[in-house]
Amino acid sequence: MTPEEQEQVRRIHSKAADLKAREKALSRLGELMEESYILDFPADRALIKELENFVASASAPASLKGKAKRLLKKYKI
Repeated sequence: MTPEEQEQVRRIHSKAADLKAREKALSRLGELMEESYILDFPADRALIKELENFVASASAPASLKGKAKRLLKKYKI
């Protein structure tokens, strides 16, 4: 996982961040995954695992869980 991906994952898991900041971090993760997909690189397994953990988290907002599920469905191999 790249440092930028790690930073975005940290932001979506942060309970101190507001919903807007977490949405922005999740959108940026989507952009990074899209770039990898376009370049024909598979999505990083660690990143996929982090998104799966986020979706399974009871404390994650439902709106963010839905977006994370869509990313997983689109880019998970």
